[in-house]
This record gives sequence, C-alpha cells and structure tokens, in this order.
Amino acid sequence: MRNVLRAVFALAAVSSLHASAEWIEQGEIFERQFNSAEALAAYQKALAEKPEDPVILRKIAKQYVELALDAPGKAEKLRLAQQGYDTALEAKKLDPNNPEGRLTVAVAAARLGFYSDAKTKLELSKVVKQESSEAIRLKPGYALGWHMLGRWNYEISSLNPLLKKLAEIIYGKMPAASNEEAVRCLGKAAQLEPDNALFQAELGRGYLALDKKDEARRALEKSLTLPRRTKDDSEAQQRAKVALREM
Repeated sequence: MRNVLRAVFALAAVSSLHASAEWIEQGEIFERQFNSAEALAAYQKALAEKPEDPVILRKIAKQYVELALDAPGKAEKLRLAQQGYDTALEAKKLDPNNPEGRLTVAVAAARLGFYSDAKTKLELSKVVKQESSEAIRLKPGYALGWHMLGRWNYEISSLNPLLKKLAEIIYGKMPAASNEEAVRCLGKAAQLEPDNALFQAELGRGYLALDKKDEARRALEKSLTLPRRTKDDSEAQQRAKVALREM
C-alpha cells in the first residue's frame, strides 16, 4: 500500500512540474508578443503548480513592472509597481545568491521609485545601487546590471540642489556618483549587448550629459535602428527621438 501511495504522489509531482513548464512556455510566448497581462496570468498558473519557485516569481515580478508602464493612472501604476517590487523581494528571499534575482529587485525598485514621492524614490535608489552592484559581483558580465548601475549614476548626478540635500540625509552622505561613471557603466552594458536598443539610447543620453554630442548622436541613432524586444525598448527609443530633435 505504501508503495502504491508513493507512486501516486510521485506521479502527481511529475504531472504538476509538467503543467508548470507548459504554463511557463505559454507565458514566454505572450512576453514576446508584449502581452504582459496574459503572460502574468500564465506565470501565476505556473506558480500554482510549483509554489515558491524563485524563477517563476521573478517572471511574475517582471510582468507587474511591465504592466505599470501601460496602466491608466498613477494610482494603478503605483499599485502594480509595488506588487512587482514585493514579488521580486519574495524571489530574492528564496534564492539570495542569484544575480537575476538581485537585479529583478533593482529594476522593480527603480520602477516603483519612478511613481513615488521624492523621499521614497531616493530611498529606493539605495536599493537600486545595492542590488545592481551585488548582481554584477555575482555575474561580472551581466549587461543589464551594468546598465542599471549606469542609470543610477546618471539619476543621482542629475539631482537638483534640494534633492541632493535629501540624498545626503538618506544615504548618510552624498553618494559618489558622476556622469563619467554613468557613461562608463552604460558603455560596458552596450559593449556586452551592442544590439540592445535600451542600452544604446541611455548611453546616448549619458554622452549628452557630458556634452559629447558626436558620441551621443551615434548611440541615439543606433538605438533607433535596433529591434524592440521589450516595452522598455519602445520607451527608450521615444526618449532617443526626443534627444535627437533637441540636439
């Protein structure tokens, strides 16, 4: 009887894993179609079959972050971004030494900060810095990690005097950030993934902050020639177009 029960439980476990894999595959298809709502639903079904799986939780967090871009109002954007951040933290807790997990927290924190008040945004910027740096430590060739660290440098360097004072309070002292370091990190990301539209667009904006217009134009124009692989690519290409018009 015990052997029969073991066989039944084993069969159920295999069936559940198979169902989870199928839902993940379906979710990835929806992701490639930029259909975040359907991708989220598929990943949630995968999680129901395989609870507390950090890989699935990271995928769910990413979809919440993507959905925030298209949400109709600030309150809904904030709600979705908060869900993305909370889910990313849950995934990190289950798998703390995974570089993708650490960076998922950084990306979600950045998106949540974008819709938050100034104080909360700066508090979350500390998370962006810490998690991006840790992701790179765990995986030195992690292009998105370098990109996020570059964006952090760019954003902190661009703070107005009042926000710099607030940053000093939150960080304990004004963090060491510069547009030069931003370009170094953004350039590293673009070097690792030269055909990434987001990386090229933000590298171009970094060059503009240093008044290097020739380099900026090359990166911005290249961004517009590259395929859109994520919703962030589309947003970045729009910023690139604006930057080129204003040059």
